[in-house]
Amino acid sequence: MRVSTSAGETVTVFDIAQYFYCPRKVYYLRVLGVPAKPRRKMEVGREEQAREEERLTERRMIYGLNRRSVVEVLHRLYLENPEIGLAGQVDTVLRLTNGELIPVDCKYTDTVRVYRGFKKQLVAYCLLLDHAFHVGTNRGLLYFVQQREALEVPVTGEDKHFLRGDIESIRKILTHEAIPSMVTRQKCAYCEVERYCK
Repeated sequence: MRVSTSAGETVTVFDIAQYFYCPRKVYYLRVLGVPAKPRRKMEVGREEQAREEERLTERRMIYGLNRRSVVEVLHRLYLENPEIGLAGQVDTVLRLTNGELIPVDCKYTDTVRVYRGFKKQLVAYCLLLDHAFHVGTNRGLLYFVQQREALEVPVTGEDKHFLRGDIESIRKILTHEAIPSMVTRQKCAYCEVERYCK
């Protein structure tokens, strides 16, 4: 779906994740509209994430934070920032007793690791929360569902500044409709659009 804002084409947090896996994925998914068949691992991850949300009510710790420090837990919160043309749905947002908002991005992967694309997604969620709630977010959490482990990821003003540049690079792919260069063949085996990308 093509959506325009005052900033131009809207870039989603999903687009950011795809871009940092391989920029060609953004081209095939958004520009050409190639249908991405969800992998079984993604479906299992969503199912496990839903179960994890149910278990939260019984836990003393919420994504690694003491339950007493968490005032509110918001799931699947959709946010937009038309000024920079960014939109996305954050898995979970924690509101702490001190007023701090922390985005939580759930991952279903074999390794507990902060990949560049994972961090960029958290930075995007922080930008969206900053705009929607007029706050200054400075961290996010990656929650690895399989391992039931949370990692805190600091988010700086510099991270947010660089992400704005990344958003513009993605927007150029959407508006110029030119196919980007391939990053590496190693990622192709796990790519949903690999059969179109020859």
